[in-house]
Amino acid sequence: MRIAIIVASFLPFLYYAAKDNHFHFHGRKVSFAEHVLHLAIGIALLIVFSHALYDRPSIMLAGLLLLLTAGALDEYVWHRNIPGAESDLHAKEHLALMTFVVMTLVVNWLDRHHWTLPPELQVLFSS
Repeated sequence: MRIAIIVASFLPFLYYAAKDNHFHFHGRKVSFAEHVLHLAIGIALLIVFSHALYDRPSIMLAGLLLLLTAGALDEYVWHRNIPGAESDLHAKEHLALMTFVVMTLVVNWLDRHHWTLPPELQVLFSS
């Protein structure tokens, strides 16, 4: 169940990432250096996703830090004055990634606690 939820929460990000990748070949052509940085981002995402599945939060965090570094460099250097359509696509992609990270943290926590909410939250759902 945990793995299925994590995979399902990653699918929206994959959708927007695929559209973004397509845009880089058919919309705004990117430089070789930006492609190399996108490869680093992809490797970081592979680390994050695979270790989310294996419930290894420390390695997932290391991947997120690599992703943060490479992604910030990409945004700061190449994503100034990009077309509106690409900017909109990036916003959706970032939201989908954040949703995946939060869902992973929640699902892994729930799995470690036998799928029960903490008492503070149980109060919210009791009648």
